[in-house]
Amino acid sequence: MLLGLAACALVARAQSRAAETRALLVATLAVAPFLLVLLWLAADLPVMRARPLLAIILLLVYLALLALRVLGAAFGVVRARALALAMLLLLGSPWVLATLNLDTRLWVADDTSEAQDEEDSAQTEVLFYDQPARIAAAVQRVRASQSGHTAAYFLGFAGDGDPAVFRREAQFASEVFSARYGLEGRSLLLINDVEDRDSYPLASVSGLSQALKGLTARMDPDNDVLVLYLTSHGSEDGLEVQNGSLPLAQLAPADLQEALDTAGIRYRVVVVSACYAGVFLEGLKNDNTAVIAAADASHTSFGCEEDRDLTWFGEAFLKDALPQAASLEEAFQKARTLITQREEAEHQTHSSPQFFIGEGMKRKLATLEAERPAHERRSFTVQR
Repeated sequence: MLLGLAACALVARAQSRAAETRALLVATLAVAPFLLVLLWLAADLPVMRARPLLAIILLLVYLALLALRVLGAAFGVVRARALALAMLLLLGSPWVLATLNLDTRLWVADDTSEAQDEEDSAQTEVLFYDQPARIAAAVQRVRASQSGHTAAYFLGFAGDGDPAVFRREAQFASEVFSARYGLEGRSLLLINDVEDRDSYPLASVSGLSQALKGLTARMDPDNDVLVLYLTSHGSEDGLEVQNGSLPLAQLAPADLQEALDTAGIRYRVVVVSACYAGVFLEGLKNDNTAVIAAADASHTSFGCEEDRDLTWFGEAFLKDALPQAASLEEAFQKARTLITQREEAEHQTHSSPQFFIGEGMKRKLATLEAERPAHERRSFTVQR
């Protein structure tokens, strides 16, 4: 800017001692954006690249005419020495700028941005490096199974760190299933939260696999029941896994099936609270599994806004149905009815929640219900 101001002052003095530098500055700044855009566009023309000498000649002619026009707008009658000096300054400006190595961009990136990116990358690497140890420590706090006694274990997975409704729903699900099946120290949470990456291990595909394998060592995989509650945004490709800028893979139905099969847990209750949750249904169906999906494979579910405590499905199933229901199936049917009524009242396309339970799982849940103390009918409050 100082060089430009000095150049205008010199041209004005060449015009006359009485000429105002301000008049030339106004005219020059007025035409500068147009000139810069024109040169930028012309540089991409094939004819300019193919004939550089012709391009330079045309540019010089154009700059001479433009300089004459600008000087005329500023001073009226233009003196030859003012025009000649203006042309010399224009021709010498590229060499001056190159010599001084100036950054002529209007907006310049913060010099600290690259250093900040490197710091964020280092923190991300440390965070990922710590996850196996954090999951192992969380698993060690889970109470081990007692032989001869059927127990339930809970694993919550909040896949998306923003909005926080998924974290709240996973935590609430842990409380509800704990009260129903007497979990007392047999629950584990994997939570993505953009505001808090320290309270819980991250929810990731690899973290889920490790947590399932860890729980297998704490429970009796042939007798105990695993309740796996997954909540996040969803798509026809699976469950969204996201935590700010962290590079996390999405959870596909095949990934979930592989993680469960590798862990070797026989009896599973899998609840998927997400849009298109039905995509997980077919791959998980077997005699010893119950699958509850908030929507079928072709439709969205609702209620994943930041200001909500629970999704529509979570509210209907966990809060309004499960605590008082005599069975898992009864809770689902009541929740499905409540969701359908709400969708109709708010003129939404039906999400069509899905339910499947194998005969072996029916018998196992009946045993689990019979072995635990009679549960009290109670209400729950979501903790923010």
